[in-house]
Amino acid sequence: MIRQLLYGGVLVLACVAQTLEAQTTYNSHAQLSGRLKNLSTKFNALASVSSIGKSAGGRDLWLLTLGKGDATKKPAILIVAGLDGTHLAGSELAIQTAEKMLGAANADSVAKLLETKTFYFLPSMNPDAQEQFSAKLKYERTTNDSKTDDDRDGRVDEDPFEDLNGDGVVSWIRVEDAAGTYVASKEDPRILVKADPSKGESGKYLVYTEGIDNDKDGVYNEDGAGGVNPEKNFTFDYQIFTTGSGEHAASEPEVRALLDFLYRAPNIFAVLTFGPNNNLSEAPRFDAAKVARRILTGPLAKDAKAMEQVSKLYNGRTALKDAPTMPQTRGNFSQTAYYHAGRYSFTTPGWWTPKVEAPRDTTKRAAATAPTTPSPTAPAATGGPAGGGGRMGGGGAAVATSTANASEDDARFLKWADKEKLTGVYVDWKTIQHPDFPGQKVEVGGIVPFSKLNPPVSYLTAAADKHVKFLTGLGAQMPEIQLVNVKTESLGNGLTRITATVINKGLMPTYAEIGDRVRFVQKVKTELKLGAGQAIVSGKRLNLRAALASDESEEYTWLVSGTGKLTIETGCPTAGVKSADVTLK
Repeated sequence: MIRQLLYGGVLVLACVAQTLEAQTTYNSHAQLSGRLKNLSTKFNALASVSSIGKSAGGRDLWLLTLGKGDATKKPAILIVAGLDGTHLAGSELAIQTAEKMLGAANADSVAKLLETKTFYFLPSMNPDAQEQFSAKLKYERTTNDSKTDDDRDGRVDEDPFEDLNGDGVVSWIRVEDAAGTYVASKEDPRILVKADPSKGESGKYLVYTEGIDNDKDGVYNEDGAGGVNPEKNFTFDYQIFTTGSGEHAASEPEVRALLDFLYRAPNIFAVLTFGPNNNLSEAPRFDAAKVARRILTGPLAKDAKAMEQVSKLYNGRTALKDAPTMPQTRGNFSQTAYYHAGRYSFTTPGWWTPKVEAPRDTTKRAAATAPTTPSPTAPAATGGPAGGGGRMGGGGAAVATSTANASEDDARFLKWADKEKLTGVYVDWKTIQHPDFPGQKVEVGGIVPFSKLNPPVSYLTAAADKHVKFLTGLGAQMPEIQLVNVKTESLGNGLTRITATVINKGLMPTYAEIGDRVRFVQKVKTELKLGAGQAIVSGKRLNLRAALASDESEEYTWLVSGTGKLTIETGCPTAGVKSADVTLK
């Protein structure tokens, strides 16, 4: 089996090398729509496009379905992207992965998967927020077009960002002030970090998102366009009264559309989300204390084992290293898919800033390259104005406290950008006159929105190739129900003994263990379908059981009276259904 999987991976790589037309930038919603429709036209025997709903702003939420035959009758993997409006790379990776799978459809390994499995792609589940990338004024946004009054002043969208230096992007303003809490980083003076008094550091700058205080409430850009972040609006670990989380769980049309689709598709075995969280590079571990609670907060034991298996597959197939820590967030889809919908749920950014080896003498290099005034980037922990349409995590005034990890992430990004000679990833600080700070030195600059999570599109081609390998590998490891050792024995007087064994020949369980807890996942069903004049004397007509592990089997026996043919049918939507006809003796 292992040899077969590896061979399949080689075939996939050979085929996906023949790529479809290259993308040069991230798509607007209109461009993405055209791209998906072109795919369904070009590969009409393998792909179809439909809409599962509309965003708060009226944009279609497109579903691309890959596979042969009736998609609903085969075990499926659901690939979701674009829930976080700042993560355009996820949407691009999802579409490129679909394109490459279709381009490799003649390879034996992919052809078999498309014959026996279904792949659902939802590449842009927060199109309202993602559209900000293509807007005249570019800034990172996570919220849809719902109207909300986040500062509770009775007005809506009255304090948005402003482009104070006229460069078309919203970055940061830093204000020299004795009450400042930020300083230039000693590791890289382009980075602003929290001053550390224990190291004798004294703050120099106040830092805000670029704009002015339109409503004069002392908070900057806290009530701009858009209102609810779908990745805070899902049902598991939903946080009410949190900025961007919505009036109640699943209040948003994007969230309801996705949950409705998931719950109405019992054939979905696993979910893969492209987003700024990661449980694939390192799988979550089993913790007895977390599963002993009334509300689970950690994977069940069998699921943790399966997640570790998939993590090893992911790391082996993608060879992606040095993954940054990207923990799950509260109220997001990935956790809801597992804890509430009962499906295996995996998430990855798909691409992250590669590590760059530091030069041997970093002190001399820093001294040689450091500008007299710190160059621009956003303060550590923030890649650019984020949150919903101008909202910062704490309401929009100063930047949230930075962390050591965030500072390291910023430094890592800038080192890589320097090495790759990327331009347009940050804005040099420029002095401006700011109406809210008369007589003070105010500068605009910082990391350009979308830069840290979204590399130039050309960098995603190799990442998409790797994720085709992973998805085809995961598809090959999915459960496979077989009905074997079907035997009949005539006992006389019109009685026949029937025995049959149901076995899972896949490399993963037929469904996640948590499926039996949440009861939204169908059990393995083995049913005897009788003909006219037939009756069961001993045994149950319909048998339900919990998930079958890899190579686990169960034998069933019936005594049936009558003559003619009957059918034994076994399986479940996540592992497939098999049947066998039996002639009574």
